[in-house]
Amino acid sequence: MNRLEWILGIVLVVLLIAVAVVSLLFWFGPRQTAVTQQTTQDPLREQGLKIEPTSVYEGSTAKVAYAAAQNEAQAWQADAELLNASATWPQGATAQQLLDGETSWGFTFYSPSAQEVAVISVVEDQASLISTGPHTQENPVLNVSGWNLDSQEVIRSLLEAGGNDFINQEQVTTLTTALFTDDQEQNGRMEWQASLISLANGRALTLRIDATSGEILDKQMIGN
Repeated sequence: MNRLEWILGIVLVVLLIAVAVVSLLFWFGPRQTAVTQQTTQDPLREQGLKIEPTSVYEGSTAKVAYAAAQNEAQAWQADAELLNASATWPQGATAQQLLDGETSWGFTFYSPSAQEVAVISVVEDQASLISTGPHTQENPVLNVSGWNLDSQEVIRSLLEAGGNDFINQEQVTTLTTALFTDDQEQNGRMEWQASLISLANGRALTLRIDATSGEILDKQMIGN
């Protein structure tokens, strides 16, 4: 599987987990009234002015969540090693609200002895084994000890590299981040990828960052 497939797969798992949590906590959280879409030139942008962050539970940074996920992974297989981590923030979150780097996380671990992967979620510091399945790992997996950059530092780099302006311009955005420890590029680098996506027009600002040194490896703006 390539990195795009990993991202899409893990983001789907995280979204499913979030839906489940929202359902469980529905009666304890604030109710939202459906918004009637008005006939305007840009209704999504106008709706964006009314959107508030929608998370109903406390999150954590990637490294804090990883500690809980690792315990669950080693209970599954003693030789489990991290392949990737990913998270999606609530739509409409402001730059200031993103800066703490805290949310719920999905982790994929690989067991060389079992030739399997396990998907583990961490919600409110509680790690849960979601699924397992066979997997052939073609690329070397880098040692997680080289993972220095936590999620709040990645987000800060993204915001400083144009993310603040992107949020101000687009108004309704969502943030996704993913850490990759498998060396698909064959360059010995463990990498973060962070993307801000506009819900109004599909534009995206994406940054690739060295997870060890913090060096920005690539910056792309997708869309007009």
